[in-house]
Amino acid sequence: MADAKSPPVTIRTIAQHVGVSNATVSSVLANRHEERRVAPATVERVRQAVRELGYVPNLTARRLRTNDPGVRQYDLGILTTFEAPLPLVSSLLREVQRAIDRRAGPGRQYSVSIDMFHAGRLKELRGLFNASRFNGVILTNTLPADDAFLSATTLPYPAVVLGRRLPTYTCVLDAPGEIGRRVAGLLLRGGRTRPVVLVPPTLTQSTADRVASFAEAARLQTGEEPRRITAGGFAPATAERAVREALRRDSRPFDALFSVTDSLALGAYQAIKHANRRIPAEIAMVGVGDDDRSEYFDPPLTCVGPDNDQIVHQVVGQLFKLMGERVAAQPAEIFVPPIVTIRDST
Repeated sequence: MADAKSPPVTIRTIAQHVGVSNATVSSVLANRHEERRVAPATVERVRQAVRELGYVPNLTARRLRTNDPGVRQYDLGILTTFEAPLPLVSSLLREVQRAIDRRAGPGRQYSVSIDMFHAGRLKELRGLFNASRFNGVILTNTLPADDAFLSATTLPYPAVVLGRRLPTYTCVLDAPGEIGRRVAGLLLRGGRTRPVVLVPPTLTQSTADRVASFAEAARLQTGEEPRRITAGGFAPATAERAVREALRRDSRPFDALFSVTDSLALGAYQAIKHANRRIPAEIAMVGVGDDDRSEYFDPPLTCVGPDNDQIVHQVVGQLFKLMGERVAAQPAEIFVPPIVTIRDST
């Protein structure tokens, strides 16, 4: 990894390090290696050198796609899934716009695009390895398959990952384990001993961490592993069906439920009411606060979740910091404490 006193790493530096031509390195960085028949092994060696040497694209060399060579254009991307929570994407856009407003001016312009991919299929996103497409990106709502893909490769521009821990990227996320522990403390007070956790069929890295830390804290308090209720999808209706079935078959029904998304919590509310159970008198519930409607549930939903405003602020700040670096900076991990919002469901 280059340091701040080293000369900038260039395409020529990479070519000499790998033992290939400048054109070969350019083809890999522009994601045109297949059409130019660059061997897969060579592509991997170039990408490995990019990661080891700390290559940063020459941002100032890029120009607005007009006839004005005096205007520098910075193209930013938010890369997220079709399944991502809309409030989070909206918060990112607002924070990026505020940062742009502070920096834009004569001779400097910015554009922002949202590029969507199917969860688990980030590697299929067109132009992902094109070094001239973005000056910097924010990645969010990735699944484990996406995380494994990112960990094994290097994007040719600055990137900040939201809500995940990936060793070769700057990451901003809620403090590991903290949400699950706080949820367990809320749900198991007052003598409750039979907690369950409501999950979708696929867990992101951050959701898996919350489930694991909740299970560990609940096990320490109750002596038993909390049972999982797995919904058939991410929509409220899938959660309603799963919770109805759990209530129907259990001889000793649960008395506390942690829903890892508020959308699933909404479905659980309907199932619990259909079974003529009372919230929180018979079943206490906690969500994660990822839905603006949480305070309008009946009763309003207690939430323990990430401080999204602070996380988004940190993510955008880190992106602009990386874009301003002359050489690639060491990846950083920034942890943000969660927010606890006590309402009537506990």
